[in-house]
Amino acid sequence: MPILKKNNSISLPLTGSLVEGIVLEKKERSLFIDLSPYGTGVVEGAEYSEARHYIKTLSLGEKALVRILDWNNEKGLIDLSLENLERKKSWENIKEFKDNNETLSFLILEANTGGLIGKVEDIKGFLPASQLAADHYPKVEEGKKAEILEKLKSLIGQEIKVKVLDCDSTDNKLILSEKLVEKDKIKDIINKYNKGDVVKATITKIVDFGAFAKLDDTGVDGLIHSSEIADPLPENINEVLKEGEKKDVKIIAIENNRISLSLKNIKKTDQAEK
Repeated sequence: MPILKKNNSISLPLTGSLVEGIVLEKKERSLFIDLSPYGTGVVEGAEYSEARHYIKTLSLGEKALVRILDWNNEKGLIDLSLENLERKKSWENIKEFKDNNETLSFLILEANTGGLIGKVEDIKGFLPASQLAADHYPKVEEGKKAEILEKLKSLIGQEIKVKVLDCDSTDNKLILSEKLVEKDKIKDIINKYNKGDVVKATITKIVDFGAFAKLDDTGVDGLIHSSEIADPLPENINEVLKEGEKKDVKIIAIENNRISLSLKNIKKTDQAEK
């Protein structure tokens, strides 16, 4: 409900309400708004700094939506914050992107040891290092922060595809993920394969429990468990496999976006078909 001035002549909206005014005057650090019949309002200080880019787009005589902060400041003016309609629309778009699981572009502007800072729809967002795709993740021995930061800084100026992990316009919180985009791509690629397919793969890494191999036609990784390498399996897997060599492998399982591979029981007819 509105409150009344002392003389009961004019009914005033509550503090925090949105009202429409006319741009009266623009100064270096102040924006004056005509709020007739209530008086003249001003956007200044932190409120001006936050909206300075939007203020540059406003013209004298143009309508502007503002929020009442204080009806009578020390200068006898009405303290206001500027409601950036363009910014509000950007947040609505971001929320829609998240709800629809859509991919959007993220322009990288800054980097710190925790991740990357940039803009989406002209809204500042944060992309944690843990949410980077494999190609961009800073692989640094012993996790040295200075080296991690240098690798992340090398991405400044690039525009990459991301998805919205979390957003809240009230707190100006926008958290993004490149890993979600990569995950969907891998899912689409994996869906092209079937259990029993025999494909070419390159051995990329040998571990105690088996070996990882990259499928040559798509670049998706799969695991060859030690039990699927050879019968009998030698004590040292390196005796039968070498990193970098190409092999015919059979897909024996596809579960939770993971591909399990085997080097056993690959028929010559299967290889010929491939």
